[in-house]
Amino acid sequence: MTAFSPSSVLQKTAGITLSKPVQVTLYMMLSSLVIWTVFFSNYPPAHNTAHSARHHTLGVACH
Repeated sequence: MTAFSPSSVLQKTAGITLSKPVQVTLYMMLSSLVIWTVFFSNYPPAHNTAHSARHHTLGVACH
């Protein structure tokens, strides 16, 4: 049976959670959540700004 010291467990956890793939994944998930929230917001100023930006940048015609 092996005993783990708290510092070695903390170092291993920090190495896993701070790896580049994890950082990229978390960044992409957070960015997607923010974009999804703004595009489908019922708050008129946020929705109108996102709607206008979508039409001007992507050339999407929805109405």
